[in-house]
Amino acid sequence: MFDREDERVVEESGFTDTGTSPTRSPDWRQLDRQLRGIARRRAALDAEEARWLMLAQQTELHRRFGYATLLEYLERTLGYGPRAARERLRVASALQVLPATAAALARGDHAYSAVRELTRVCRQDTERAWLDAVAGKTVHEIEAMVAGRKPGDLPGGPVDPEEVRKTLSFEVSAETFAVWRDARLALELERGEPVSDDEVLRTLCLDRLAGAGARGRTAGRAAYQIALMVCPTCERATQDGGGAAVEVPARVAARARCDARVVGRVDGDRVEKATATIPPRVRAAVIARDHGRCRVPGCRSSRWIEVHDVRPRAHGGHTPWTT
Repeated sequence: MFDREDERVVEESGFTDTGTSPTRSPDWRQLDRQLRGIARRRAALDAEEARWLMLAQQTELHRRFGYATLLEYLERTLGYGPRAARERLRVASALQVLPATAAALARGDHAYSAVRELTRVCRQDTERAWLDAVAGKTVHEIEAMVAGRKPGDLPGGPVDPEEVRKTLSFEVSAETFAVWRDARLALELERGEPVSDDEVLRTLCLDRLAGAGARGRTAGRAAYQIALMVCPTCERATQDGGGAAVEVPARVAARARCDARVVGRVDGDRVEKATATIPPRVRAAVIARDHGRCRVPGCRSSRWIEVHDVRPRAHGGHTPWTT
């Protein structure tokens, strides 16, 4: 039931008591105020939810309902999908140390989707600079400003290619979705820690490209078959991927060269002889010595292992080990 005040508002805005169809054309100013008010209230609810989520995490609310994690509680009780649940918790945690951003969300100055992007780069010492920089910007514009930057970077600073994220969207069957979740769990159990969507997808793709068993590449073959183009002036490197040149950080190119089959320059008139940075016999011996597992402390992975020098070659290193 509407009270008298509700009836007056409904009549002024031109909507029936069902709120689904207009009785007459509403005044555009009133319509704009209503929509803006809804957006502000939605943002305030998102800010309030973030505060309660942190309290739920601290008190382990999910255990009261027999759930293993708070993510499962969000999925089964609040109806969030797996990705949305993870993002909600990430943003809620970030807002604990970003009071100005949390206040902007509560006031409705920025929508949740905009704040979600800001929490990827904001820190306490850069929060104000980012809030000033994104004032009046759309979510799409904010996404472009954040892309390629890491926590602590300032707006307008240099972009790190490693931090540029690409978006993939899949629609899969229930069976495939179940297999994806099983694959993620298996990888997390192997590594002993949670893994991101990026890590899961990269591992699955590398395993498929390897065309081998659980150990990935064959023992004598290099972990990388690289096609890199390095600018002799600025040292920017690109790597071929499915017919497209994708810019990669310099450290990725350096890591690849440690355990790769290098074909040399491909822009000259003469085709150079391909060489392996680590001889096949040495690589096979190192992998056998380390039982096909990574030797980095705390890592138990046996997938897509690489062979690197214990000490960088630039510093005189020559003893390989697996990573």
